[in-house]
Amino acid sequence: MGAFAPPEAGDPGQVGRYRIIGRLGRGGMGEVYLGRSPGGRAVAVKVVRAELAEDPAFRRRFVREVEAARRVTGFFTAAVVDADPEGVPPWLATEYVPGMSLTAAVAAHGPWRASSVLALGAALAEALEAVHRVDVVHRDLKPSNILLAADGPRVIDFGISLAAETTKITQTGVTLGTPGFMSPEQLAGDKVGAASDVFALGAVLAYAATGSGPFGSGSAHALNYRAAHGDADLTGLPPELANVVARCLAKDPARRPTVAHLVDELGRASQKVRSDGSSASADWLPGPVTAELTRAQAEAVLASMGQTTVEGPPPTALATARLRSLQGGESPPRQSGADGQSRWFTRGRALAGLAVITVLVVAVVTATFLPDRKPGPPSAERPSAPVLKQLWSYGQGTSSPPVVNDGTIHFGGEDGGVYALDADTGTPRWKYDQTMGSVGSLTVTKEGIYLSSFTKGSVDPDHYRVYALSADTGRRLWEFKPGDFVGSTIVAGGTAYFYSNRLGNGSESGTLYAVNAATGTLVWSHVADWGTALAVDDGVVYFGVATLKGTYLRALDAATGKQLWQVQIGEGFLLGSTSLTVAHHVIYCGADDHLYALDAGTGVVRWKSRTDLGRTSESQPSAVVDGVVYLSGNSERSEREGGYGAVVAADAASGKVLWNHRMPRVGSPPTVSAGTVHVGTESGDLDLLDAHDGHSWGQAHLADRHNPNVTVTGNVAYFDGGDGRLHAATITR
Repeated sequence: MGAFAPPEAGDPGQVGRYRIIGRLGRGGMGEVYLGRSPGGRAVAVKVVRAELAEDPAFRRRFVREVEAARRVTGFFTAAVVDADPEGVPPWLATEYVPGMSLTAAVAAHGPWRASSVLALGAALAEALEAVHRVDVVHRDLKPSNILLAADGPRVIDFGISLAAETTKITQTGVTLGTPGFMSPEQLAGDKVGAASDVFALGAVLAYAATGSGPFGSGSAHALNYRAAHGDADLTGLPPELANVVARCLAKDPARRPTVAHLVDELGRASQKVRSDGSSASADWLPGPVTAELTRAQAEAVLASMGQTTVEGPPPTALATARLRSLQGGESPPRQSGADGQSRWFTRGRALAGLAVITVLVVAVVTATFLPDRKPGPPSAERPSAPVLKQLWSYGQGTSSPPVVNDGTIHFGGEDGGVYALDADTGTPRWKYDQTMGSVGSLTVTKEGIYLSSFTKGSVDPDHYRVYALSADTGRRLWEFKPGDFVGSTIVAGGTAYFYSNRLGNGSESGTLYAVNAATGTLVWSHVADWGTALAVDDGVVYFGVATLKGTYLRALDAATGKQLWQVQIGEGFLLGSTSLTVAHHVIYCGADDHLYALDAGTGVVRWKSRTDLGRTSESQPSAVVDGVVYLSGNSERSEREGGYGAVVAADAASGKVLWNHRMPRVGSPPTVSAGTVHVGTESGDLDLLDAHDGHSWGQAHLADRHNPNVTVTGNVAYFDGGDGRLHAATITR
């Protein structure tokens, strides 16, 4: 994607909000152009070819696949930043990676050394982990879908190929994919899952190390036959690569390593540990590839300036001077892998590597185009306020934020019913109307929908329920009587967990329940003073408990309810942990006026940072994306007393607060998509913040003085407009 050509006759001058300035190539779904955003950022714009766009089945699937792809936020994936699946023709824009494909790199400069291949594998495994985390399978991982950049590779075209595969155009016995990289189960037309991507990863690593695929060359039929029935040719692979590649290429998907295992194994293997314990990672790419990427990065900068060529002398002296000026600066914080060691391709190291290449690019542009002057302050110019384009509306308001899952939106209505609608069109699928009268939050899984329900104003313990409904039909599977008001329900490992609090007669008490998710049968219960937050991860239940002495975080065995450990994290009753998020074996929680990070195995506090929310009592579950924790919440003071809401971003490794954005009282947890943080306010707006620096991109007005209960998925917002209707609208910056 690094090399581009001028536009040709017949090419569009603009697609969406992006001006077309070059051609990047042609893919199976259509043309790929180099575009420029109004703010000057380069993007890759993929325009669907006409015969696909005319197929209704393709369009329906494309909408869902784009939505899924936009949820992928891994560092080693080229993020989808914008799309119009309903456009004529449909298109999507992704992050532009000014590098070269793995195919081009190997063809031009030959096979790679083992250390570079191991490093590549570690990053690709992490990319697949991000893709699979949102239930997307790549299905076409191959060298041409891997772009190389100075700060690591990027996987492209994830989640999109399936849309084309299910259309009438490809339903003629042709399997979409690349011969030599498709798994046996994909070739046989069987169910394709994460293990299929692992097979392709093994083939990619073999290609990078030897210059050819593990199943040789020849016709597509011959390659596919060898992949399905023959042995892989691992001749020429060094020992440190041969074993892991062979396991990835196992015919039986169950015998292949998981992506999580590969992230750990390849991450450790790729480290070169010096005598002082530091990790040498600056030279992960072969030298000739690094030099070519430097030129590609410079061309990308010039393209965003409206130039198409780089002229002038090599910037060696100037670049050296700039690099020396960076010495002695603060090093970026490390992030640890599952084994506690600093992984080779951490966010901090990736940014450090990017800084080196950026200096070279700045040197080229400075020496060639700019006068000799000191740089001025960065421009404060920002794009215009976000615009909403309504897709559909449905005649029912919401009692809590809706949940979107596998093309269906579920929500509790103001009338006490539970609704399921087609997320693309708003067409009703089913309704369940036998609740207690008011619906709390919903949890949606493939197995079912779990919700709490209660009778407003009632203190009768019999007027509170937890229900499980069929996700397909809305049929009630079971109900459970907890005895009092229930917080959110979490389902993991076939068990549903929820807590119920009772307040009265000077005695505050709460109970945490674990019930069989399929039958509603009680598995165990745990008595606590007052439950405040709940999270489940890797066989452990993390439970926030408030007492008169303070607020505690407890870890319980998910199977038995046995307490594993307890840590005090707050001093005030009901002012402590009101949010819990577990990511990468670390617990992040808001307690008092601090954001805490604790080791998930021991409860040891890794760091705590002040949120400046004045003893937060309403913090929302945080989002952890690309090594940054985003927490939204409200001050405990009322608006009349100067209360406010805020979004805080902190480095996940060190706890350093990166930015703190004050705003009206928030009404939803933060969601992060394509570099933008979305947060709904209680007064009816959706704030869009730059994930990097917290700067506001503006507000989209959703409702008049009404909490819109907004949920943002990709570039679509689902919200209660305060008019008794649920709305779906695209968000455009």
